[in-house]
Amino acid sequence: MSVDGLRIAVVGGAELTRTLATELEGLGAATSVVGSLASPVDTGVDTPLDAVVFAPWDRRAIVGRALIDLTDEEFGQAWQETMDTAVSTCVEARRRFAGRAGNIVLTFPTIALVGGASHAHWAAAAEGVHILARSVARQWGPEGITVNALALDPALVLADPAAAGPVSIATPARPGARPAGALAFLCSAAARDLAGQTLTVDGGLWM
Repeated sequence: MSVDGLRIAVVGGAELTRTLATELEGLGAATSVVGSLASPVDTGVDTPLDAVVFAPWDRRAIVGRALIDLTDEEFGQAWQETMDTAVSTCVEARRRFAGRAGNIVLTFPTIALVGGASHAHWAAAAEGVHILARSVARQWGPEGITVNALALDPALVLADPAAAGPVSIATPARPGARPAGALAFLCSAAARDLAGQTLTVDGGLWM
């Protein structure tokens, strides 16, 4: 899937953020990695965009914690900060599309779909992002804004994926699957017949 010439901002400050931006660049996009889309100071420019990818998941921060020991601060970091950033990203993306069609892709780990032992706080945040994608798609679809989600292998996101428990009892059907191709599709005009959908790229661990 080609994204030649598309201006795509990838939001986040994690290894995942940079990896996705690099892979999109390899497919022809003009990408920028920003910590927040809300401030033009962060991005360096305040120009229109064609697509925005929300990918803040930092494996250094996404560590397991028993629910009974979870502090308000830890839950706030996982849930409140993630959701605040996700909402502000969507709002600013709409502004940066400047009245034109545009694509928003919200990523999240598949622990949103199955839960995660010792990762209840992060699973809740991931599911919040999942539902946000559907809600924003319903609201802004009539404006020509395409919003979809990309569910990722926990191995790309969690500090210790094994601690979250298995996503599936099966081995992956496609080991080593990478999300770049599916992400490029969701950023492209070809995805504009989809709305509020979730593509899962984890090699078939979760089906």
